Amino acid sequence: MQNKKIYILHLEDETMDAYLAKKILERAKLNFDITVIETKDSFINHINSYRYDLIIADHSLPQFTAMEALQYLKDKKIDIPFILVTGTVSEDFAVGAMKEGAWDYILKDRLQRLPVAVTSVMERYNSQLERNKYLEELIDRESIMKEAEKLASFGSWQIDYVNQKMTWSDEMYKILGYKTGEVAAEFNNFLERIHPEDQQHVRKINEHALQYLNNLQFECRIATSDKAEKYIYAEVSIKRNENNEPIKMNGYIRDITEAVLARIRLKESEKKNQYLFENSPWASWVIDCETFRFLDVNNYAINYYGYSYEEFRLMYVKDIIVGDDGGKYEKIMKQIDKQNSTQNKWKHLKKNGITVEVEEMNGNILFDGKPAKLVMVKPVE
Repeated sequence: MQNKKIYILHLEDETMDAYLAKKILERAKLNFDITVIETKDSFINHINSYRYDLIIADHSLPQFTAMEALQYLKDKKIDIPFILVTGTVSEDFAVGAMKEGAWDYILKDRLQRLPVAVTSVMERYNSQLERNKYLEELIDRESIMKEAEKLASFGSWQIDYVNQKMTWSDEMYKILGYKTGEVAAEFNNFLERIHPEDQQHVRKINEHALQYLNNLQFECRIATSDKAEKYIYAEVSIKRNENNEPIKMNGYIRDITEAVLARIRLKESEKKNQYLFENSPWASWVIDCETFRFLDVNNYAINYYGYSYEEFRLMYVKDIIVGDDGGKYEKIMKQIDKQNSTQNKWKHLKKNGITVEVEEMNGNILFDGKPAKLVMVKPVE
């Protein structure tokens, strides 16, 4: 994906915001071409006349909104990844936008995250295309049920709408807590195993998929006969006739309980670490292991050094290291990169020109899924 140019359609009426987004993507050295539009008519014209890989849209334009753009794509069955860029919004709104088809959302005061979001969304989208292609080829084989079980621990199923027939693999029965052949391979028996709190959601996305989609993915909980709660991941592919009516639905489910529980534990750990980061008695920041650019800083660092959050995000560590023309800091950090933690003394330059001697303590972490360094800075008394 890094070598392939990404063609982006940017729905934005603020010239400065459009310019800033472009410069941030250029600084990240992404290979892209971006077209900026401002109106609904222009959006419809470009979507139907050109091929774009990604859409970035401001939430609210004078006569058009990102949600309306999402709805248009849905109505026209146009499959293009969509990133929402907006000012401060509620968490409920952001979740609603994701449910309506947005792949990610970014607050305008955190626009520096845009290159990471673009890269992540395009990787996920390309992986989805590959998975859908593989799934369709695999499921069309006569031996799909047994072959799927050999390839991985997942259960596969197929609905033939023409002949009104549904089949499940042995692993499908097993994951749902049934004995093979214990119940008929029917949607209601599948729904019977879905956690009561998730049943309505699964029923709705099934109805929505039959009307509008050719493929989808979702996660939900299941409760087997022994009352054990599990998490499953499902992928679905729908084939239609020339009248756009579904004639075959293929899919699989996979038990992802361990992964979900690990994700929950990680999220709890991240919340705890974020709290400690924000409330640290020392200046703290996160830097990119490759570029040594500031990825995040806490309020203590902002107050102590005098740079705003936005200024920090446009800076590199070398910008505050005194007398580091030879890149000594980066060389040392790369030499010790494999260590879990280290401690060094440096001279830092505040925004007001004052030089301070500090002691740095840093350790390896993941930030937005990429290797990074968490650095805590303590002034030397």
